[in-house]
Amino acid sequence: MDLQSLGQEIKLLRKQKNWSQNDMETYSGITKRTISKIENGFIDEVGIKKVETILDLLGVEFALRQKGRPRTLEE
Repeated sequence: MDLQSLGQEIKLLRKQKNWSQNDMETYSGITKRTISKIENGFIDEVGIKKVETILDLLGVEFALRQKGRPRTLEE
């Protein structure tokens, strides 16, 4: 998954919770500007701790899988 796809997934999860970027800033301590950049793929690098904080807040976690392999039903 590239950063653009990750950002789109984060945005989708946030919207499913009916949270605004302002809500995310309040809950995570990460600025709305940074959240916007992540969600829209306008950030070249993002710290893993920020992503981990956001994903934890959204109730999901990282999972590693072999690159190029098809997704399983669980994924």
